[in-house]
Amino acid sequence: MKRVITQMNLPKGRPRDQHADTKILEAALRLLERHGFRAVTLEGIAEEAGVARTTVYRRWPNKAAVVMDAFLTQVAPGIAFPEHPVAVERLRLQMQLLARAFRQGPGLLIRSLIAEAQFDEELRAAVHHGWIAKRRASAKAIIADAILAGELPNDVNADALLDTLYGGLYYWLLIDHEVLTEAYVDSLFATVLGPSSHMAQSKRFDCDRDVPGATSRIRSG
Repeated sequence: MKRVITQMNLPKGRPRDQHADTKILEAALRLLERHGFRAVTLEGIAEEAGVARTTVYRRWPNKAAVVMDAFLTQVAPGIAFPEHPVAVERLRLQMQLLARAFRQGPGLLIRSLIAEAQFDEELRAAVHHGWIAKRRASAKAIIADAILAGELPNDVNADALLDTLYGGLYYWLLIDHEVLTEAYVDSLFATVLGPSSHMAQSKRFDCDRDVPGATSRIRSG
């Protein structure tokens, strides 16, 4: 089980036992899926993992932090922004990966975590820091690349663009995740950036690759 490091305020000292980390994260995820966030405790995680309570306490400040780490360990690798020579296409492809995750088990987990975060400040902070903020920063960097490449206008508002692109995914995650098909994601993307946005950018890349020095500029409309 590959681990994504997100813990805050980790104590200094001897190197962490990665085997223990894995056991704890797997135990936290099992308890989350079995009982829900409210019923999970650090003591229960320690017991499920077969480790001392202090082993958990030394690694995470609260149950929200360990639960979010466990969730990210399972989900984050599968929704990373794919590499692609066209920047806006990276956004579309990642939206497809996220929608697929939302239609499956990870969608049920993030939906429950978002709901519980409305009543738990520690979980709200963990969701924002571990789930929202880092992915949003990556997406804004891609938008900056798209602007430099002439794929998006110079005055595009990155925050507003991301809210518009991803807002529909989260809306249907909460209402009816079956709506989140590949066709829906492509339709959403085209509605926001133009009906031929990713196709036009891909054609531009093919042109640039085949014709040295080509500088055709495609604007999303």
